[in-house]
Amino acid sequence: MSQDQIDILQRALNREKAARKQAESILEEKSLDLYHTGQKLELLLEEKTSQLQGVFENINDAYLIMDLDGNAIKVNDAATELFGYDLNKEKFNVVDLIYRKDANYAFKSFKELRKKGVFTDYTARIITKTKAIRWVHINASIIYNKMKQPIAAQGIIRDITEQKQIAEFIKEQKKELDIIVENSSLGIVLTQAGNIVRTNEAAQKLLGYAEKELSKLTIKDISLKEDFPESKIYLEKMDSGEIDNFIIKKRYKKKNGSIFWAKTNVNAVRDGSRNIKYQVALVEDITSDREKALILEMINNVAKSILGKIDINEIAWEIAHNIAKYLNSEDCVIYLVDEKKGILEQIAAYGGKAGSKNKIINKITLQIGEGIAGAVAKTGIGEIIKNTTLDDRYIVDETKRLSEITVPIINDGHVIGIIDSEHIDENYYTKEHLQTLESLANLVAMQLKSAINLRERQKAESRNKDLLRRLEKSNDELQEYAHIVSHDLKSPLRSINALVSWIKEDNSENLDASSLNNLGLIESTLEKMEQLISDILLYSSIDSENNKNQKTDLNILLRDLEEILFIPENITIKILNKLPVVYGDTIKLQQLFQNLIGNAVKFNDKEKGLIEIDFQDQKTFYQFSIKDNGIGIDKKYHGKIFKIFHALHESKESTGVGLSIVKKIIDSFKGQVWVESKPTKGATFYFTLKK
Repeated sequence: MSQDQIDILQRALNREKAARKQAESILEEKSLDLYHTGQKLELLLEEKTSQLQGVFENINDAYLIMDLDGNAIKVNDAATELFGYDLNKEKFNVVDLIYRKDANYAFKSFKELRKKGVFTDYTARIITKTKAIRWVHINASIIYNKMKQPIAAQGIIRDITEQKQIAEFIKEQKKELDIIVENSSLGIVLTQAGNIVRTNEAAQKLLGYAEKELSKLTIKDISLKEDFPESKIYLEKMDSGEIDNFIIKKRYKKKNGSIFWAKTNVNAVRDGSRNIKYQVALVEDITSDREKALILEMINNVAKSILGKIDINEIAWEIAHNIAKYLNSEDCVIYLVDEKKGILEQIAAYGGKAGSKNKIINKITLQIGEGIAGAVAKTGIGEIIKNTTLDDRYIVDETKRLSEITVPIINDGHVIGIIDSEHIDENYYTKEHLQTLESLANLVAMQLKSAINLRERQKAESRNKDLLRRLEKSNDELQEYAHIVSHDLKSPLRSINALVSWIKEDNSENLDASSLNNLGLIESTLEKMEQLISDILLYSSIDSENNKNQKTDLNILLRDLEEILFIPENITIKILNKLPVVYGDTIKLQQLFQNLIGNAVKFNDKEKGLIEIDFQDQKTFYQFSIKDNGIGIDKKYHGKIFKIFHALHESKESTGVGLSIVKKIIDSFKGQVWVESKPTKGATFYFTLKK
């Protein structure tokens, strides 16, 4: 049942009560008139005056006259209908009407009637002749004779069974409504002129106050002042009667100082003159939904704003701006961690520290471990500071604020940056804020790391350019020096070789076999030294040579090499597949194959030597192989043989430079070289050339 229906029933009951009292007053006046006439009771009962008869006929409620022992003397039709007894046919006593559970109350009231001469507002149950239980309301008085002696009693009995049922129904409805209100998941606040009159348990839990505490507060006390203007517009419309209801999303302050968002449905309760008696507000906490919406919006905005950006400063400024907007804060700073220097550098800001053209005003640097931001950079764990005045680590940067939230940006287990925001209010940031910023930090960590790497690479490239310029100059000087040194070294070697040759010719008859052998060793050593100088000069000049790249048919190149190289009769060279035409420096390609084939010939100890040359065409490169059945190479030397001066066998032909030249030439072609071999089982050298 609605409140309006309850009010209608209540007004109907009030009207009926007033009518009954008026009827009772008339009856009492007539009874007193009869008493003052001094007529005897018998004459009173027998005489049916038109006046009393009129009263009987006009009373809608039951009317009863009884003697002082409770025997009914006279009743009207309404009483006959109510009690079920017809005095014309049977006698009855009012005791017969008493409901057993109400007997004590009935007898006590009757004693009061005998003592005081009257009782009013007697309400109890009666049992009728048909055993029906009815609720009645009775006003009664004693009838006196001329001697002022009580001779009888009279009363008006009103059947209030239906009213009682309605009242019980209303009471039950109110009880159920109270249960609903108290158990509602929505906060319910009853206000009058802005003052909080009543709240349910849900509202008390939302706000963190006890009911008594809230009853001493106003709506303004628990609302944020920033939301007042919007609320005022609706309240003014409600006061003017323009609206009876409005819905608004606003923020409330809890007892502990924290904030939550709520959808508030406000309804006006008006009196008969349309004036506002109360306002009922239904408060639904929507902080979670609002947070989710804001989080999604913020994450989308950040993702869009940094998409495609590679400059670390641009990325950081976008992050700072979007986080400040989400947190509704006037301050947000992004720090970059420099592990080598052990510092935090401010690279982006929002609020008072943000200058024009993405420049930070009064940029500061923190040591790792210094301040709250430095502490988070050290631990890698985000923090919320509810009151900065109570934290010794707090460092005032732009201005002093009471709340701070700090979150690390982590990539591959290392803190690479810090997100730090402050708010002027105490206890402003929540766990939800912390979780959101941690999620955002994870989102941007990879792109921020890429931007950091790019910045470092750009710095390195700049340094490398300078280094290359110096290296080119050094290489040019080294090449010039190598040619000069090789010429200066070869000249005395040739002179010594000529002198040894002259000595042998002039003294061939005087020298014994041992001396001639020693002179031969000197000639061999001089020859090896000259070859070593030539190889070193070749090795040092490979990178610097700038021969024109051209198409080179390797089949023709190998035929030419077979004529140049000394190939013993016991060694056979086979080309298993037709070789490709490659694009490159022909001289280097000739040196490459010459060294590998020359080594295969030089270190072959078999009666029938075999060298097989083959290749495979891959997608982006050619893979070549030169296989021999010679002495082979132990696996432990496979990584060393390509280093300069690492000769595995003593040989007058070997200088330990040949395979180093091979590797350097292949490196210049952006290829790779490796060997597969076992001692005595021969060796296969593989190398690749980029197409």
